[in-house]
Amino acid sequence: MLAALATTVFAPPPAAGPLGRDFVAYYAAGATWNAGGDPWSRDVWRIERTIPGIDATRDELLPFVGPAAALPLWSLLARWPFDGARNAWFALLALALGALVVAAAALARVRLTATSVASVLLFAALTGPVIGAVALGQAALVSAAFVALALLALERRSPWAIGAALVAAIQPNLALALAVRLTERRAAILLSAALLLFVALTLLAGGGATGFARYLHVLAQHGAGERFDVIQYGVPAVLASFGLAPNSAAFAGNACALIVVPAVVAAALRLRARPFAGAAIAIALLPWAVPFFHEHDFVIELLPVIVLAAGADARVRAAAGIAAMCIFIDWLAVAQRPEIAAQTACLAFALACAFVALPLASANATEPWPAFAAAALLTLIALPLALHFPVPVWPNALGAFHAAPNLDASAVWAAEQQRAGLDAPFPAAGFLRAIPLLGCAGLALAAYFAAVPAAITTRSPRTHSGTAVSDSPAQGPAMQ
Repeated sequence: MLAALATTVFAPPPAAGPLGRDFVAYYAAGATWNAGGDPWSRDVWRIERTIPGIDATRDELLPFVGPAAALPLWSLLARWPFDGARNAWFALLALALGALVVAAAALARVRLTATSVASVLLFAALTGPVIGAVALGQAALVSAAFVALALLALERRSPWAIGAALVAAIQPNLALALAVRLTERRAAILLSAALLLFVALTLLAGGGATGFARYLHVLAQHGAGERFDVIQYGVPAVLASFGLAPNSAAFAGNACALIVVPAVVAAALRLRARPFAGAAIAIALLPWAVPFFHEHDFVIELLPVIVLAAGADARVRAAAGIAAMCIFIDWLAVAQRPEIAAQTACLAFALACAFVALPLASANATEPWPAFAAAALLTLIALPLALHFPVPVWPNALGAFHAAPNLDASAVWAAEQQRAGLDAPFPAAGFLRAIPLLGCAGLALAAYFAAVPAAITTRSPRTHSGTAVSDSPAQGPAMQ
């Protein structure tokens, strides 16, 4: 009922611009590549400006920064008229969401029935990252789905992991989480094969080693131009929002990554007998380690949340519920569009209901109050903060912007962010973006403590009073 209210009574007017704005960049890159142009240059604007809903009287270029390995896909879609291509892409996104849900339920050892899959699908569909990814036509949803499929294939020692990992690299910053499985020999072989295929496709589609080097340069320039923007959720961007100098914020972000990566490796090595536990920790801590992370990228956090929610340990499930409320409610969107405040608050409580309804791998009862308490507390704190401290939105805040003709695509994008005011300090927005980061940290701790007892008993199966320690219900299903 809450979800119905959110999509009817509290539904805001449509946002300005075309539906699937990020897909516009993918489509333009494919069309540019088909015409023999450079998809990472300003050539894409020649296509983007023709899309209905885009203001062609100014420069509102959205650059393409995807890997060359994905260009054949965008090339194929760009051979269709834009509306048809977008509809086809939305159909693929729907299939990706279904695959993500099924793979997560399978990794959680939940019996796959129509009811269980529907409950997980409803939960996923109510999350801010999924809503944002679908609205933008974001490839992050496809990447997250194939990360989940790759982990499932690795659990089952299937060579299909190669293909799944290859497709997951459509969004390389999310596919990085798979690297944690390199601690196991067969998984390392399969993932190495996927990496070799990805490199081969990248070289073939991107113009060889020279083209690949240029792409890395473009990627670095784009990341530098957006690193401290309000739309970024990485540690440097959040710290910069509180007024920390860019150099200091960048240093703090690098230091954080240098701490997080060894910690993930150490946890994965300790939990080697429970490989998904290491992957869950890596996924949860991913936004703490990578410099480029948007709100829709949190869609990958659905995987550890769903698996932990299926566990028999009520404390772990409660921690997962609190983390889910922190990660999956998009309060920053309210600061960007105040008219969605009522809808977002309604979705927050609908999401808490959907979390409580997630299937359990055992018949153990669970307390529903932690998720609802987190949703209520966040609504009371974050909603007024977002409403009282709005932030600008690209491209609405651009005005009559025209970039200098000598700038490359990355420089134009940086200039657009500056013109729109997205690079200014926004302490309130920094707090709003810190909420999902803290939720991810809590999720990582929950995944670790859910798996540690199982890892210990696997190495030394002691018994007490005739009962094996490994029979303890303290472990979640996928952590066993």
